[in-house]
Amino acid sequence: MDRKVRCQGIILKDGCILILKQYNYRRKEEYWMLPGGGLENNETEEECIKREIEEETNLAVDIIEVLFDDNREGSDVYKRYVTFLCIPKKDSVEKIGTEMVSYRKILELVWCPLDDEGKWNDNIKREQFFPSMKRIKDKLISMGVI
Repeated sequence: MDRKVRCQGIILKDGCILILKQYNYRRKEEYWMLPGGGLENNETEEECIKREIEEETNLAVDIIEVLFDDNREGSDVYKRYVTFLCIPKKDSVEKIGTEMVSYRKILELVWCPLDDEGKWNDNIKREQFFPSMKRIKDKLISMGVI
């Protein structure tokens, strides 16, 4: 399997997005990220994001649109990141999913309010995830979503 594309989801509900706190046993570190993962063979990007979100968060979602489609060069295994705006299906409830990856574990799911950075967890503000959060917030404001 050649996973060069990462599909990730901005799951929007009541002005908040769902983010994951993970622990990587190989690197011995915690970090925040959007739900998502690698595109598998014979899978569309839409199928990938729905599968990954369900595996990681137990949520079934509807895709609204692609917000970002970024090419990346460098040391990252992924060369392209496709970021979808999604909303949870009615009666779908988040909980840490069943995804099994031997070297990492989802520790926490957090609904993070986009309209008030003062409510953002200190780790989100401090870590490499902060520029992504600002970009997401700015994009959704420009669209009139929040």
